[in-house]
Amino acid sequence: MKNRFIINALSLFNRFRKKRVLYPAEKSFLVVSTTGLGDTLWATPAIRCLRESFPKSYLAVLTSPVGCEVLKKNPHIDELFVVKNSSLSFLKVFFRLRTKKIETALLFHASQRLALPLCAFLFIPDIIGTKGCSKGLDALLTAALEQKEEHEIARRLSLVQRAGATLSSLSLEMAWDKEDEKRAEGFLESHRIPSFLPLVGLHPGAKDRFKRLPPALFVRLGQELKERLGCQIFVTGSLSERSLIETVSSQIEGAIPLTLPISVFSALLSRFALFITNDTGPMHLAVAAKTPTLALFSPTDPKRCGPYHAPRSRVLYRPATCFPCLKKKCQEPFCLLQIPFQTIVNEALELYAR
Repeated sequence: MKNRFIINALSLFNRFRKKRVLYPAEKSFLVVSTTGLGDTLWATPAIRCLRESFPKSYLAVLTSPVGCEVLKKNPHIDELFVVKNSSLSFLKVFFRLRTKKIETALLFHASQRLALPLCAFLFIPDIIGTKGCSKGLDALLTAALEQKEEHEIARRLSLVQRAGATLSSLSLEMAWDKEDEKRAEGFLESHRIPSFLPLVGLHPGAKDRFKRLPPALFVRLGQELKERLGCQIFVTGSLSERSLIETVSSQIEGAIPLTLPISVFSALLSRFALFITNDTGPMHLAVAAKTPTLALFSPTDPKRCGPYHAPRSRVLYRPATCFPCLKKKCQEPFCLLQIPFQTIVNEALELYAR
């Protein structure tokens, strides 16, 4: 009850103050996307639409440490503000942002509950978000759009449309530079990989266990693709997944475990002939790099979270087999196992041949 009173009071105070704030002639935007790798990439089409619609505007993004790695070379962004999951981190960012006189905040996704109150305390006149996506703080929004059955990228695009942007290209965007290209090339040279050899990536990890195809099946997949295509297999993952990727790669002849910074990994991904992955952030990274991508989905609905406007990608999906779905309580990839192994092989070979 006390929290509800504070939220309502802050909401009313924020709306009262907005009449007193003076803004520069050009528009100024703050995109809030304090989340993980894939969710951050979902923001890039909307960010690009904002920049193309308002080329002279000030466009800042409030993001997470991993989001910073994704967006730091994005040409459409003027400034990044990075917050960690602590009140002190938000306080430091507050003092930096208060000088910017932001006109419009767009709540794409906020893993931290403090993100929306931060916008309110900055007295941003227009705070746009989606109903039910604000961790119980919808009262702080000045414009709350209704939730729809749509892809998460489309939801973000609806928010920038509400801010006056016109939609253009809807593809994901990941930027890297010549130094990243050089490091990717150096990685291949250090492993003496011939330039004519097709590169194929396997990504056996995922944040949630129920989204991970068993490592043994990735081993079988890598072995079969190696035999059928004569390709160089890479097994990719984060530092925290090092044990997993070494377990898989050690059982595939000549396979190389691969853990690289996000921008270097993206540059290398763009050279892959095929990338096979669970439902996880690097899947969207591969899509952004225009790499032919086979995504394995279940129980998450790819219509909401899968590849979006990505003609070089395919999805193998099986809906949840249990009702109600246990989601994060599920410790076994029971739904994924409903996808026949040979179907995965056939789809991979067909995608490679395109």
